[in-house]
Amino acid sequence: MSMVLMSACVASGSAPMPLAASGPVAISQDGLGYIVDLQPSLTGAEMTVSAETGALAMDQGLAAKRVAEAFCVGRGAKIDRRALGRFDAGSWVFNGGCA
Repeated sequence: MSMVLMSACVASGSAPMPLAASGPVAISQDGLGYIVDLQPSLTGAEMTVSAETGALAMDQGLAAKRVAEAFCVGRGAKIDRRALGRFDAGSWVFNGGCA
């Protein structure tokens, strides 16, 4: 009976992102090291791209998006087309993950 009550509390919808698909991952591209952190969010996923050493600059959005694309390709996917980037304190943050 308690299992029935527990399952009734779970909302239907898309399944949460598996933990193995999220978390910080080191990526090297064009001789530079980056950290990509993919985390679930209320609207789907959020991917943060940071430099291993120092901060990224506001004009490095395209480079950060290419790193995010490489991250997704490494998981057999492509970057979510809706992944719009924003600069935030030395990192580039993309709303959306891999699709």
